[in-house]
Amino acid sequence: MNLLKEFLFNPPERKIPLDQPPLETLPQWGHWLETPEMMVAIIPPGHLEVNIRSPLNLVVTSFGETQGIAAFNSDRLQPYQALPGGFDIVPNGTTYSSVEDAACFVVFGYSQSFLERIVQVEAEGQTIELQPGQIPKTHWGLSVAIAIQEFFDNGQTGGAFYLESVATAVLAQIIYRRSNFSGRFKRPPEFLEPNSFKVVLEYIRAHLSQELSLNQIAATIGFSPYHFARAFQVTTGLSPYQYILRCRLEFAEQLLRTQKLPLAQVAVAAGFGNQSHMTSVFKRMLHTTPKRYQQDISGV
Repeated sequence: MNLLKEFLFNPPERKIPLDQPPLETLPQWGHWLETPEMMVAIIPPGHLEVNIRSPLNLVVTSFGETQGIAAFNSDRLQPYQALPGGFDIVPNGTTYSSVEDAACFVVFGYSQSFLERIVQVEAEGQTIELQPGQIPKTHWGLSVAIAIQEFFDNGQTGGAFYLESVATAVLAQIIYRRSNFSGRFKRPPEFLEPNSFKVVLEYIRAHLSQELSLNQIAATIGFSPYHFARAFQVTTGLSPYQYILRCRLEFAEQLLRTQKLPLAQVAVAAGFGNQSHMTSVFKRMLHTTPKRYQQDISGV
């Protein structure tokens, strides 16, 4: 089952009047992808007038410089500038108002339950709260925006798992820098203990054909998604997404070598979701196509 829902909005103007009560929903602008607990959108450049009370925890990063006036959870509009690599934070339930000439930007929207899972190890029953405002330009912010743009442009290769992985990494950085948990976010473990690693690998292999979730995998050993992703990469040298992609590729190769199945069936069995995704992975990692691989094996 594909957890991603896709929407494309192209309204004639992007204006929510500042002299009206704040809009309680997110404005439908740009290209959206949604899962049950988060959304990511790419908003094209242009003039914007924004006046919202956010229903989600929003984290925004830009491809270029944006100028205007804005207010974070306040009725006082002030000179506003957003630079590539920086972040704007609009927590759930807070207001954001602006008049801006915006560069293309990426919006991450997180449910409160998504936030709570990120810090479940440290929270001990406390509520996590992001702090409204801005984070100055970072060395990794623009890389995040580019990665999301490539994900949208390349047929969403990696699906919900890839999107969740990137969104989790972004949110962890925001929590560390601008939340009531800043300074209390513990360093992740250096590596996964052998028994924990075994549990994770067995879970991945048993569910390879299904839509895997970073949260579900982390929960098998009692880790938060962020700490699991960091510890897994230290242990294996690969992100969970990269590791799972390799497992799926190896299983698809095995099926092509040992069984005469239609390529579409191989793709689904290996967890790629569709033949197009499998083909793109074969081309990128093996420099061939599944059909050519199958022909080479059979000597055609």
